[in-house]
Amino acid sequence: MTAVTELRSLPALELTLPAGLPGFAKLRALRLEPLGDGANVFGRLVSPDVVEVGEKTLDRLSFVVAAPGLLWPDYSVEVDDDTVALLELAAPEDAAALVVVSVAERLEDCTANLYAPIVLNVRHGVAAQVVPRRAEHETGWPLRAPLPAMAGA
Repeated sequence: MTAVTELRSLPALELTLPAGLPGFAKLRALRLEPLGDGANVFGRLVSPDVVEVGEKTLDRLSFVVAAPGLLWPDYSVEVDDDTVALLELAAPEDAAALVVVSVAERLEDCTANLYAPIVLNVRHGVAAQVVPRRAEHETGWPLRAPLPAMAGA
C-alpha cells in the first residue's frame, strides 16, 4: 500500500486514464483545470474528446473535483500495489488524490465522494479511480460527504 500526498492547490494537467473510469470505460483522457486562481482546492476534469456513455454521445464530459486534504484534514487514501503499478508511482510524493464533487442546485446539498477518489501521478499525468475492496463503512469514508463549508449552512 502507498500513501497519497496532498495537493495544496490544483495544477493544470493533461491526464491519461489507462483503465478508464467506472461507468466510462472508453474514457482515456481528461484535462484537470483549476477553478479560480491561487490556492483553490476546486477544479474540474474535462474530456478533450467526444465520450460515449451507453447509447449517448457527449461532446464534453466534465466533473467537478476537489483536493480533499484541505477540506477533510484527516482524509487518507491507501493505494494497492496494482494501482501503484498502473499509475507508475515510483515515489509517494508523485501520488495525489482528487474527490469527485456532486454539484446540486443548493450549495448545502453538494457532496463529495470520499469513498472512491481519483488518484493521479502528478509527475507523469496518469490517473485512475480507486474503488476500495472494502465496504464504505469499513473504510470510514462516505460516498456522499457534505462539503465542510456547507455542512453548517
